[in-house]
Amino acid sequence: MRALTLAHTGEPEQMSITEIPTPEPGPGQLRLSVTACGLNPTDYQRARHGVPDWQWPAVLGLDPAGVVDAVGEGVEGFAVGDRVVAVGDIRERGGFAEHTVVDVDAAARIPDEVSDVAAAAIPSGGLTAWERQDLDRRFDRLSAQIRYERRDYDNRRG
Repeated sequence: MRALTLAHTGEPEQMSITEIPTPEPGPGQLRLSVTACGLNPTDYQRARHGVPDWQWPAVLGLDPAGVVDAVGEGVEGFAVGDRVVAVGDIRERGGFAEHTVVDVDAAARIPDEVSDVAAAAIPSGGLTAWERQDLDRRFDRLSAQIRYERRDYDNRRG
């Protein structure tokens, strides 16, 4: 299959189209025929610094969208032909390829009214927003606890 690969760490501009073997899904994985893939700052960072577990040449692209064309052992809830988007595993080959393999737990069906391109823009950015929202909630709880304890301390001091 064709993939946009990086032969070694460096700038994303050093990527080139290369023939690599088509991946096969393992247990709990889906193989996608990639139709779109988001480009994120993490991809640039990974290109420049690499990841110790990478198989070279590396394939970037953490946010692939596409059509399931193979299902690994034990997968339930997804079938060949489903349109899905996923958050890729930073240690594995990504979605800048004709096919990629994703963990079923990191995949979601794309609603009919959403394009694959729009869906591929969501995973990393959406995860960041969700984590930020969770962080904001934890900060709000911590702030409330500090205010309560400060008020309690002030009341005890008289």
